[in-house]
Amino acid sequence: MEPRDSIGCTIRTLSNLLRRKFMSAHPPQKGPLGSETAGMIMGYLCDHADKQLCQHDVEQVFCIRRSTASRLFTALERDGMVERRGIPGDGRRKLLVPTAKALAIHAEFVVYQDALESCMAEGISQEELQAFLQTARKIEANLSRKSVFPISQKE
Repeated sequence: MEPRDSIGCTIRTLSNLLRRKFMSAHPPQKGPLGSETAGMIMGYLCDHADKQLCQHDVEQVFCIRRSTASRLFTALERDGMVERRGIPGDGRRKLLVPTAKALAIHAEFVVYQDALESCMAEGISQEELQAFLQTARKIEANLSRKSVFPISQKE
């Protein structure tokens, strides 16, 4: 199979190109927002600051493990990017609230993010874009299923 005919190779290529394009305008920072995942999660929290989001909500949206989310939010809290606030009546869950510092950084990135989205969609019709997104969601669902891998690793 040619690499261009492989779903995995195509997704990896797109991911690399997207990361490269983004990093060309915004070199990585030190600290928790230096990671791509941290930036995407903070963007999500800032875009949904009006909702009551907890760690579990973010884990579900980004398909990350609890331990990864815990480490990330501990670092973001330490760096003044997010606050964890208790929920009345539920001692276990904490709301994740972006700070003014996080909201200010996010406002700067929104303009660039919109330009990057426009660049990616250039020359693509709404129908093609919708078909791509539907297909990508099906691939995501296929990979998220807890099914047995067709070829056993232990033989």
